[in-house]
Amino acid sequence: MAAKTKVVVLDGGSGFSLVEAGHKEIEKDPLWSALLVKTQPQAIVDLHKQFYRSGADIVVTATYQASIEGYVKKFGMTQSEAADVVTEGINLAKQARHQMQSESGRKCWVAGSVGPYGATLCDMSEYHGKYAEKMTSQELTEWHSRRLAAIVKGQPDILAVETIPVVKEAEAILESLKSFPESRAWVSFQCKDEAHTGHGEKLSDAIRTSLQSDNVIAVGVNCTNANYITPLLKSLSHLDIKVPILVKPNKGGLSGEAPATTSLDEKAPEWIQHGATWLGGCCYYGPRDIASLRHFLDSQPELELSGPTL
Repeated sequence: MAAKTKVVVLDGGSGFSLVEAGHKEIEKDPLWSALLVKTQPQAIVDLHKQFYRSGADIVVTATYQASIEGYVKKFGMTQSEAADVVTEGINLAKQARHQMQSESGRKCWVAGSVGPYGATLCDMSEYHGKYAEKMTSQELTEWHSRRLAAIVKGQPDILAVETIPVVKEAEAILESLKSFPESRAWVSFQCKDEAHTGHGEKLSDAIRTSLQSDNVIAVGVNCTNANYITPLLKSLSHLDIKVPILVKPNKGGLSGEAPATTSLDEKAPEWIQHGATWLGGCCYYGPRDIASLRHFLDSQPELELSGPTL
């Protein structure tokens, strides 16, 4: 009998789910969902639990747009205090995980979000990565290293190096990770079309570069229009990828593309056919979408949903 394909369910878009839940104060704030880590931590815990209850095996922490500089500027705290708030973003997800596992007995995991520098600029820079042209690799590495230390301090199960638009920044983050050799990470790129990162490199080249790091245990695409996912997966078919491939698409409309109208569960068979085995959503995909995805995947006898091997 053929072995079952192992599939992992990821969560959806935290920020947009929080806005939908009524937290509209984050929409124009430079910290985005990371604002609530400081001001309304229970809202973060509740959302993580909602994603777990919807069937996510892994939730991503609300540290995507967190920065030490951002917390210092917003709350007038010291850099050390700001770093502690970044770490608290990890602790809140672990608190949700503990409560969920006590409640259901189902094993769950936490991914510490490591977003791009461009996200903290609040000008949609993570969709083109042009800021990296004006920064040296050392500057990018140093900036990420400070925040990364605070994230790693929280001891997430895995790091979600996500929404990276430019290879130069991925290289800088992976250089930073050398200081944390025990940490494991996924690297996922934001893509602007059916073959290229937001900055314009071939996704296949970006993935190949990421796989050179011993820290990387999964690779893929996130915050990319769902309409582009299948062609992007096809563009990786010539690579001998031995680690899981993940997809966390958005519904489009963020940077001028046409909105995607299909649901995650409708596209999941196609994405799995083309090699993706870690599946979830990003902007505009919420807990209901993840619940539908999980329900569909659970109904497929050829799939095994047992969580990640970390």
